[in-house]
Amino acid sequence: MPPRKRPLEPSSGMPAQPDVKPLISPASKSTSAPAPAPAPAPASAPEILPASILNNLPGPEREVYKRIYEAGNKGMWSQDIRYAMKLAAPTLTKLTRALVQRGILKEVTDVRHRGKKVFMDARIEPSPEITGGTWYHNGQLDTDAVAAVRRRCLDQIDRLGAATPDMVHKGVEREDPRAGYAIDQIRDILQTMALDRVLEECRSTGEGEFSAVRAGRVCYRRGGAPQGGMIEGIPCGVCPRIDECSPDGVISPTTCVYYKKWLQMDF
Repeated sequence: MPPRKRPLEPSSGMPAQPDVKPLISPASKSTSAPAPAPAPAPASAPEILPASILNNLPGPEREVYKRIYEAGNKGMWSQDIRYAMKLAAPTLTKLTRALVQRGILKEVTDVRHRGKKVFMDARIEPSPEITGGTWYHNGQLDTDAVAAVRRRCLDQIDRLGAATPDMVHKGVEREDPRAGYAIDQIRDILQTMALDRVLEECRSTGEGEFSAVRAGRVCYRRGGAPQGGMIEGIPCGVCPRIDECSPDGVISPTTCVYYKKWLQMDF
């Protein structure tokens, strides 16, 4: 009987056979090994109340957090929390302060009502309604950003003669694709420029300087005097931020430059 041949050893010129064994060490098969941690929920818009937070909160703090969490990205005013939960002011202050210090809640500034304390989940980004949107930074109007986009819009009006917000928006995007302005932002800027009488809001006739704009469409051209009488000239009627205007807010009749200009007009 011939002797058995030993299996060939892989040589340097012969590729090694791939290891088909599962890459699991014996220790990893143990039932005592920890399971992989679940992926964290998105920080901007969590969908369910996090049990990991609720389970570690005392009863009163848990109820306050649940109320505020349900308010989402608009947050909840401290006075509304007090009324909803029938809490004394010192008690609520103590509870919210503890939650803020633990990084569970955050206090944000509502540009419409600076004197109000608004709380929300620390992981949620405030809505533009609260922050003021693109034109605000840390609760303050970004005058440089506003001035820059006004210049861009005016360049488009000068080039076209008369233009709709859509036309201005497309022109700005074409000249600088990285600008990233939304059509609503351009529309707001055009409206404020009309309030400043830098531009005039009008309806196209479809002829002459309006030849590029379909007849009947609202468009803008270089400024002119407001049409109509004294009442029609009140800036509040065309102000894009009228819903955010209040006596104690950042936007208010006492601080509005357009309203002050109107009051000083000689009718």
